[in-house]
Amino acid sequence: MNPVIENLLTRRSIRSFQNKQIPLEDLELILKAGSYAPNGMGLQAWKFTAIQNPDILKKVDNVIRQVILSSPVENERLIERAKDPNHNFLNNAPTYIIVSHLKDSPLAMADCALALGNMMLAAHSLGIGSCWFNSLPRMTNHPLVRELLTELEIPENHNVYAAGVFGYPEGEIKPAVPRREGIIKIFE
Repeated sequence: MNPVIENLLTRRSIRSFQNKQIPLEDLELILKAGSYAPNGMGLQAWKFTAIQNPDILKKVDNVIRQVILSSPVENERLIERAKDPNHNFLNNAPTYIIVSHLKDSPLAMADCALALGNMMLAAHSLGIGSCWFNSLPRMTNHPLVRELLTELEIPENHNVYAAGVFGYPEGEIKPAVPRREGIIKIFE
């Protein structure tokens, strides 16, 4: 099978990681792959912020927890996780990548999704697991999150549209469940 197609078909969301950091050379390659994603009018208006520093990762986890506990959230499971001091909202991944983009751009969501998708596929090709995490993107307008984003040098005119955790998978990676019938239709 074509190796690109094989990479697309075998990538899985990983939620359990080894206590082993991604080498800088591989991280740079993953981020570079993100920068080559298709983007509206070729503007490249995104910013990629990669965090490997354990203290900053802990701070991100803590901000997510604080926002959940201080905001009206209807998801009881999420609230219970936030109350558990042992729960880690980044799944103890050694690397967290934030993809931000101009706040008012109609291209932002698609640009960021494609960039993070490229990064996830690049990571998989290097034996590195990843998982899209929606917490921070959903909270991007909260004052605590904005304060964190400023500390991370994410511009004031940017929102977070995509974020993911990256690291070496822990345990067995299960194959994909079969694809549902009827999701593909070809008119010849």
